[in-house]
Amino acid sequence: MRLKREQKGMIFLILIIAILLSLAISFYVYLRADSVKDKLKTDPIIKSLILLEDGDKVIFTDVFLAYAESGKGALVSVPGNTGGIYSSLGRVDRIDAVFEEKGLAAYKSEVEKLVDMDLTYVIEIQLKDFERLADLLGGLGVFIPQPVDERGPNGEIWLLPSGAVNLFGEKVHTYMTYRAGDDDEDSLQERRQSMLVALLASLRKNKNIVFKRENFKEFSSLFTSNLSQKDFSELLEIITRIDYERVTQLEVTGLNQSVDGKILLYPFRNGDFIKEVVRRAVSPIIAASGSSSDRAYVLEIQNGTKVQGLARNTQILLQGAGFEVLNISNAPSNEYEQTEIVDLIGNREAAKSLGDFIRCSKITEARVAAEGENVETPNFDFILILGRDFDGRYVHGQSSASQED
Repeated sequence: MRLKREQKGMIFLILIIAILLSLAISFYVYLRADSVKDKLKTDPIIKSLILLEDGDKVIFTDVFLAYAESGKGALVSVPGNTGGIYSSLGRVDRIDAVFEEKGLAAYKSEVEKLVDMDLTYVIEIQLKDFERLADLLGGLGVFIPQPVDERGPNGEIWLLPSGAVNLFGEKVHTYMTYRAGDDDEDSLQERRQSMLVALLASLRKNKNIVFKRENFKEFSSLFTSNLSQKDFSELLEIITRIDYERVTQLEVTGLNQSVDGKILLYPFRNGDFIKEVVRRAVSPIIAASGSSSDRAYVLEIQNGTKVQGLARNTQILLQGAGFEVLNISNAPSNEYEQTEIVDLIGNREAAKSLGDFIRCSKITEARVAAEGENVETPNFDFILILGRDFDGRYVHGQSSASQED
């Protein structure tokens, strides 16, 4: 009889503990209410880490920066083979090895060090769930320049049409995983980023469907985040305000080196370059629509020195920072002492922005053709002529007052 009383007492105690835990959880969730909106009041830039995973491996990583008020954003792709000395591993390796061996928290920390920015939100999507999202959203639109007809290493058949296509389920999987014979890591990263942009754009296009009460639970179940469902709903609603035709797509750039049989991408200037790129990416995001930073300017780079490959390396540098380089060539002479920017469109502000990035202050304005004069219109806005004072990253010795007409 006494045993029964003790059992009843124990059951009663367990019930009390369960009720208290339930109240504590409810209170915690209540305190977290509007946490996304509250954070955006003090820091209006959405700073997110977006991971595409296949099982326990991360196959694509993007740092997503966005500002809802302007409707603009930036995506910075972090290739899995980005090399470095990672403190969480205690050795030199690929950055995706951190995720596989140490987990998400350590991986997030290493990416934050790489871009020199705290990333408030984490969004994870499994590849199979990405395919499901594509189906629910009526397909994802991408442009495929050449048809794909390949066989994978395990005999799988990779077939994709060319042109502007709408991809579903298995085709989404193929597009993001196939590797043709001449494909490198950059090609794979570019495809995956284009597919992520297509997903975000489709969520925006279909937001009236996504956020319906009877639909949202299914959509949200295909994402994993560090937020409650309510907070994730708020974050996703803000993300769907972004115009993805105006999102700047960037990536970690550097030089490939073989280390212990692995090809590692070492970021330029020991990682300082990508940190600067990420800092620079924030300004156009918060700029008002219609400002000079609201459109991409096109460059031609000319090598005015005897340094072989200088124009090509500078092209990689500037493209990694979001500039569009249409052409590289040799200048009329290889004896240029000073680096020079030739402004072909009469936009001093935009030319100075380019100059500030490489510390070049010598800006000349091209002669404007007289009315009726038959002059071929160039396909670019600025010509960057590299001189001996350019070290591959910065111009040295120019005065900040040396702008010319």
